[in-house]
Amino acid sequence: MHFHSEKKGRKIIICLYVDDLLIAGSDPDEVKTVISLLQNEFEMSKSAPATEFLGIRLVFTPTELKLDQEEYIDKMLKHFNMCDSKPCSTPLEPKCTSADFANSELFEGPFRELIGSLLYLAVTTRPDILFSVNCLSQLQEKPTVAAWTGLKRILRYLKGTKNFKLVYKKLHNPNFNIDLYADADWASDTIDRKSVSGYVLMFCNCPILWCCKKQNCISLSSTEAEIIALSKSLQDLLY
Repeated sequence: MHFHSEKKGRKIIICLYVDDLLIAGSDPDEVKTVISLLQNEFEMSKSAPATEFLGIRLVFTPTELKLDQEEYIDKMLKHFNMCDSKPCSTPLEPKCTSADFANSELFEGPFRELIGSLLYLAVTTRPDILFSVNCLSQLQEKPTVAAWTGLKRILRYLKGTKNFKLVYKKLHNPNFNIDLYADADWASDTIDRKSVSGYVLMFCNCPILWCCKKQNCISLSSTEAEIIALSKSLQDLLY
């Protein structure tokens, strides 16, 4: 990402991933100038305003920006033969841990492929599945039939919620809110007794950053586990 700001308040932001570009700015003429300069050097196709970036659909209205990956989910359902599956209301059963899926016969199939597809979705527009994907991804070395069933349950959940969107409202007041929520369980995984941290950073009541990750150490109390989670979340907030 490249960020350029002038004293007059004009800003240009360029997001680059391999050969995909997303250019935004406070001055439309400035954006057009940047695009023209790039087209003089590289062969480019453009879509203005942007409607899709890295599999994420962008819908602009006068008052808000909506992000979703409904088409990406449809492709996953088709690829993994889950188009006719019955939707469910949660990604996994409540209070599940990776240990609940470990004691089952080994599974031979596209386990890691589905983990990767779900993980991309979880870190871009669907924080609601991140904990479940993180839980099952810990079984990649020895995937089980039970874990594969768990992954398919996440697909069933996505089928019923594929229209979920991140909605960013236009600001009418410069005094906006940034809220951070952090939490942790304590030694709930009976395999290694490590705790799991989770946090979400909200900008005007919409998430802009989230994380769910097993802690590197074994906490000796729930207080220690929550302090570790809070510390990591504050590091990302300050960064």
